[in-house]
Amino acid sequence: MMIESYVSTLSVIFGLLFLVSCQRGTHIERMQFLMGTHARIVVYDGSNNDVDKAFSVMKKLEDLMSDYDESSELSELNENAGKRSIEISKELKEVLQIALEVARETEGAFDPTIGALTIGHYGFGREDTKAPEPNDINEAKKLVDYNLLKLNGNKAYIEKKGMMIDLGGLGKGFAVDKAVELLKKRGIARGSVSIAGDLRVFGKDQDIYLKHPRGEGTIASFRSGGRDLAISTSGDYERFVKYEDTTIHHILIPKMGKSGTDFQSVTLVMEGNNTLADAYATALFALGRERAMEFLKTHPEIGAFIVFLNGEVFYNSKFKWLVSNFNLHS
Repeated sequence: MMIESYVSTLSVIFGLLFLVSCQRGTHIERMQFLMGTHARIVVYDGSNNDVDKAFSVMKKLEDLMSDYDESSELSELNENAGKRSIEISKELKEVLQIALEVARETEGAFDPTIGALTIGHYGFGREDTKAPEPNDINEAKKLVDYNLLKLNGNKAYIEKKGMMIDLGGLGKGFAVDKAVELLKKRGIARGSVSIAGDLRVFGKDQDIYLKHPRGEGTIASFRSGGRDLAISTSGDYERFVKYEDTTIHHILIPKMGKSGTDFQSVTLVMEGNNTLADAYATALFALGRERAMEFLKTHPEIGAFIVFLNGEVFYNSKFKWLVSNFNLHS
């Protein structure tokens, strides 16, 4: 019985799903290892101290929200599921509030309480990966219900023992937003922040390349046009568990406990909100093709570039409107 866990090697280079080309000129570009991958910050009119402060914001959020760190606030919340409420920071409260809002909006296609499956059952990204036994999946599914996560003032409570919060579906997007917010407050007008599949570019026209989900090259490129753009990509090759002849990637359908199977990758572009773009990309993967298309019709603010499982490419009019110099690569 062979069980293996994988993380895309691209995460050790520039981020899982895109590359940003920095044009020539005076700028500061630095990378740090955060949230299990590399975060990258580029500023065109700031200092190393500005970049240090932005990285510090992201590190603080990692320390609060990591389910790998037993001393984090999130781990304390998970440990006390079904026991008691705990006091949480304003940052964790904010991200949990957004997570619950998206869960309600997507009718559970995005569910922050999916940790019983992603952490407890499959163990994505961990050494103790689990074999996908049907009975175990059924038991874990009973512990996934966002309605049982309660927020009251500065306290949070998970009502059922064994439940776990996993913020992997929007935590990186939230960290990107907070880093950009800090940079702007410090007077930085042009730059970019990225971590794994989340990228925010602002104030400068920048080239962006989307990785091909089934190859080494890129599938598309475009320019930001100087807009404040939030770009988030979810792919079926980012992180997965291989069990005998079965490959299970980490973007699960909460109600089924199994991977979404309709897409290779989902890239969403929005104006200035990586947290939502990150969560929505995760949700669309779980919704499946038909329901995802319906969701996009009711959310005209979302630009989408999607590669379906059969290799077919879809992009909507909002995507074409938000970006410039769009090119689909052969």
